[in-house]
Amino acid sequence: MLVFRRIEEYMDSKSDIIFYDRFYNWEIAAGSYLVKNTTWSQGFLHGFGEYESQLPDSFTGTDNGALHAYVAQAVLPSNHSGLEICMEIYKKSKGFGDLFLYEGCIRDILQDRLHLGKIKILRKATAWVRDNWLTNSLWNEERDFLIHGWKKNQLRKYDKTPIP
Repeated sequence: MLVFRRIEEYMDSKSDIIFYDRFYNWEIAAGSYLVKNTTWSQGFLHGFGEYESQLPDSFTGTDNGALHAYVAQAVLPSNHSGLEICMEIYKKSKGFGDLFLYEGCIRDILQDRLHLGKIKILRKATAWVRDNWLTNSLWNEERDFLIHGWKKNQLRKYDKTPIP
């Protein structure tokens, strides 16, 4: 098998952590990220792991929703007025519509920047991973490096008959 893509394509020597934008909304994906082993990145990840105790009693979107608040709190001044507005949306979130509104709010106050100190966010369709449903789970050996979202119950056994 020929390897067309290498993880090194996505690394950036100036960034300690690299996230990517989900394709279908303004969400920073929490499911896969690249991390340089530095004291700063270790502290960031440890803090993110502990952030669960600060989640509001609402529809949080688990790690994806939490990541937005955590990144914003890590890179913005603590008295940033926009953050308070976004967090109110998060605290009242009841479903994906509210969650996506909150995530969009966070991205707005971050000014949709791609470089946030030691954090880099790759634009849509430029990362090492993508959601499986975008191409009906089909793999492109020239484009794809990793696929996100494949579930065991979605896999089909190949028996020499082409899978539709």
